[in-house]
Amino acid sequence: MDLLPLAVFSVIFLLVSAFWYSRILNNLRKELPPLPPGPRGLPILGYLPFLDRNLHHQFAILARKYGPIYKLWLGSKLCIVVTSPSLIKQVVRDQDTVFANRDPTIAALLGTGGVDIINSPYGPYWRNLRKLFAREMLSNANLDASYVLRRNEVRRAIRNVHEKVGTGVDIGELIFVTELNVVLSLLWGSGTFEGEKRDMIGAEFREKVSKFIELLEKPNLSDFFPVLAKFDFQGIVKEMKGLMPSFDEILDYVINDRLKIMDSGQVEGEVSGGKRGKDFVQILLDLKEQKVAEESMTLTQIKALLIVSIFHVLVEIKLANIVPFVQFLSPSFIVLKYNPMFLIQTSING
Repeated sequence: MDLLPLAVFSVIFLLVSAFWYSRILNNLRKELPPLPPGPRGLPILGYLPFLDRNLHHQFAILARKYGPIYKLWLGSKLCIVVTSPSLIKQVVRDQDTVFANRDPTIAALLGTGGVDIINSPYGPYWRNLRKLFAREMLSNANLDASYVLRRNEVRRAIRNVHEKVGTGVDIGELIFVTELNVVLSLLWGSGTFEGEKRDMIGAEFREKVSKFIELLEKPNLSDFFPVLAKFDFQGIVKEMKGLMPSFDEILDYVINDRLKIMDSGQVEGEVSGGKRGKDFVQILLDLKEQKVAEESMTLTQIKALLIVSIFHVLVEIKLANIVPFVQFLSPSFIVLKYNPMFLIQTSING
């Protein structure tokens, strides 16, 4: 008999929740332009309970049923799935500015403060970041200049395998470590950490980067239901807050070391083909001294860009060499590798 009031309260609560959800949904439908078709899902939860681990297969099946563009409610987030090459071209090239802004995940906000190239809102600052990233980090000239660095790291990896003849070698981990060492050398040069310190810092950094990627990939209820963010049911916020001081410590060491070199009048760089060039950290610190507001950067922005640079490259490595498909989902812009599909969060104002 004591359970009867609780049961009655639960039923009333569910009915009231369903009623308000229905009202909110109806209001949104009145304010929004006509939406494409899509599966209905459940009240409040949307289509989340029905998501399969093989998202690319599931999205392909839904595309055959609902067409090349369809909608999905994931919690309180409305998402549009685009599957045809012509529509994808509209999204990523012809109408890219319309889809440029998106809500960052809770983990991403804690990791970089939302001032990085992935989560910054579209505008002059973001365009400057993209130009800087493409020109200084991904340009052919920079890749050519880093040939010696890349060759040395590959040789180091080969020696490592040779020394372990007769024992098991985790090739995925070896590729990850080698590419991380290459990226770190591109970012702040190979002379920042040397010898045993290089190995010790490298091992710690690899562990932190792997954990950082794991937290960003982890589906977070707070991203689908923002009202739950303050409760942190999955502990992602707590873990990210505990992780970031380690990144700050390493990046502070790198930046302070480079500032000392700059104050002494020296120019740090890597020699390749008789030429000496600046690494990414020095380029960013030079921008910090710029008087033009659009081009100037704060230390927080520099750290965020360094972290995202590492994250971007290593995610590509994981996709290309370790896992055949991205097995995570967030309400941000997601490129589903090896399948011509995009999941795009739409903006809902109301």
